[in-house]
Amino acid sequence: MKKKLFSAAILLAIVISLALPLLLCGCQPRNEILKVYNWSEYIGEDVIEKFEEYYQEITGRSITVKYDLFDENEMMYSQIKTTKADYDVICPSDYMVEKMVKEKLLLKLEKNLSDMGYGEIEDYRDNISPLLLSGDAKDGYYFDYDYDEESGEYNVYSRTYTMGTLGILYANDSTAYQKSNYGKYSSMQEYVEANGWAVMWDKAYDQKIMMKNSVRDTYAIGAIYTLLNDRSDMLLPTMTPELALNATDPTNVAKIEKKLIAQKALLSGYENDEGKEVIIQGGIDLTLQWAGDAVYAMGYLQEELSKERDMSYFVPYEGSNLFSDAWCIPKYARNTDAANLWINFMCRGDIAVENMDYIGYTSGVICQEVYDYIVENWASEEETEFFVDMSHFFGKDSEFDPVIYVSEEDFNAFEAQFPSLEIIKRCAVMKDYGEQTRAMNRMWRNVKA
Repeated sequence: MKKKLFSAAILLAIVISLALPLLLCGCQPRNEILKVYNWSEYIGEDVIEKFEEYYQEITGRSITVKYDLFDENEMMYSQIKTTKADYDVICPSDYMVEKMVKEKLLLKLEKNLSDMGYGEIEDYRDNISPLLLSGDAKDGYYFDYDYDEESGEYNVYSRTYTMGTLGILYANDSTAYQKSNYGKYSSMQEYVEANGWAVMWDKAYDQKIMMKNSVRDTYAIGAIYTLLNDRSDMLLPTMTPELALNATDPTNVAKIEKKLIAQKALLSGYENDEGKEVIIQGGIDLTLQWAGDAVYAMGYLQEELSKERDMSYFVPYEGSNLFSDAWCIPKYARNTDAANLWINFMCRGDIAVENMDYIGYTSGVICQEVYDYIVENWASEEETEFFVDMSHFFGKDSEFDPVIYVSEEDFNAFEAQFPSLEIIKRCAVMKDYGEQTRAMNRMWRNVKA
């Protein structure tokens, strides 16, 4: 896959672009400012500047983007719910969209952009992959993303930005392999694939493992590892990844909490961002990782750090989480016109490609530009045994050729960014904890205490 170097000059430019709005906000009218609240390292380098140009073209007015960062859904939620922060557009994960819809913390998206008074506006918001659509729009074997639904209408409050899986990013070198070599496995890959989530509890990797500093992600994996391997209750033979990662009943929560507390002694620590750097530098050998960050670590980040380490990404056969993040307009937004235009702009093909290329996560957008990007950056010139049928992503009746051939060298990174239907079928979607949220937060405090 093609990668770009991240220079000090580019970094300085981004710092200036993010700092400038802060200096201007004191003297600019609020309707000339768009306040965006997003995850860190989650947007293309030139996208903000291009949006400001797009806004000028559409409205004839200038706009300044004030861009703030969060590293956990719960942090973002607290800013909206508790402090009533007036962000205009946010990017929560699926279960958090569900929660915020229930609590009436989101505004409906503009149905017809041309009704905003700026003339005819091309609407890109229907470019979303059928894999990520809700209700009747979904196509047979796809997930029912029903987190954004109201009175039979779907995608009322959000548009999908990116999607991905949660898996294991592991060092695929001799240093890591020597710890796992019990005479059973011929490689680190064989060891990880044979043992799945159990490797994250393997004492051979004491202080060489990191997990997410997130009640949802770390609990989800603890739940799948604990409940899908639990044979103490034979009355529950139908336990699935979906039931496990959304389990909130006290009996199961207690079992999972015990497993997570036992694991904590083996961990180098909990993280949300630095784990991918630590594993490249050799500080750890295994880390719970979001697929996009894994793709970033296996290519882009190694060039930035001028440090190479052979790594692979794997979604265990027991199951995992398939997540999506979506653009929404929060309740206290004060520039909803600009917010609606931002969401539309993020669904435009060239912008979806620019974002996906930089951050490593799978764009929720499908269109000609996205298809061309995949072919140009990933497709092998020859038909090989390493191929993926992407009809689940583009749609069964897509105009695009769904079969992508990839070289052996690139296959693992490609499948991390564009998971096969086989991988997706063993994943599940997180749901809002609802009334059990407080109890689950208490459990998490007990784990980390």
